[in-house]
Amino acid sequence: MRKDKRDKANKNKKIPKSVKVVTTIGVLMFGTVALWQGLTVKQYNVNSDKIKSPVRIMAITDLHSTIYGSKQKNLMEKIQAYDPDVIILVGDIAVDKVPHKGTKLLLSAIGRKYPCYYVTGNHEFLSGEVTYIKEMIRSYGVTILEGNSSLIEVDGQQIRIAGVDDPYGFNGYVYYEDGITDEWREQFNNCNEETGDGIYSILLSHRPELTEVYKNSGFDLVVAGHAHGGQVRIPGILNGLLAPNQGLFPKYAGGLYELDDTTMVVSRGLSRNIIPRVFNPPEIVVIDLEPLK
Repeated sequence: MRKDKRDKANKNKKIPKSVKVVTTIGVLMFGTVALWQGLTVKQYNVNSDKIKSPVRIMAITDLHSTIYGSKQKNLMEKIQAYDPDVIILVGDIAVDKVPHKGTKLLLSAIGRKYPCYYVTGNHEFLSGEVTYIKEMIRSYGVTILEGNSSLIEVDGQQIRIAGVDDPYGFNGYVYYEDGITDEWREQFNNCNEETGDGIYSILLSHRPELTEVYKNSGFDLVVAGHAHGGQVRIPGILNGLLAPNQGLFPKYAGGLYELDDTTMVVSRGLSRNIIPRVFNPPEIVVIDLEPLK
């Protein structure tokens, strides 16, 4: 009988209103922080004895034609604030299911103001109009890299920027298990053959998972995107939950990775879509190349 009375008494106990309010506020605050989609900038410092004076590179990936403010105002404010020497566009700048307005707004603002270099991502090929997209991007003064490289001079020193098309664009868009076709390998080799002359060399390649190719390749730096930061993160615990072509718990979701003699930087990108980014806000990447101390 006593037990029944105790059980009934416990059921009649109400959670204090103050506890409910605090819990609700906590949940709302957690959700706001976790799902915050504001534009961020991630900076990395890379040192090399091939660099004699600082060079600032800004990497923009996976824009998916997203628009940040009126006429890309918010995006342009970030770019101007960091004043890059070079801007690199590492794939999925334009996509297959979204009008190209956001892409055009960005390119019209940066294409002739900064030295800009571009390589394709998988979505440019998925659109079925990759030729048009390349022509459009080129029309804004951006250099298209497709298995070739270009030398740029910054503060009296030369930097080599090379780039390859996304693997999805080769062999009838068949994506091999290892991500590499002979045609893609040919583009990569063409770029790789130009390294080894003492000039700091950067490879733009949309896919971060091809690390066995990049490692000790002769490139000092590889810059990639594609992984979208693994979509869901838990800072300090989980760097990414799921990424295309890497699956669950991707190893290369976003960050700086040392591949023996080659450094790889993976941007979490700028795309915003119906799949929420959790603790994973859109990002621009700034890479400061500095002399070896």
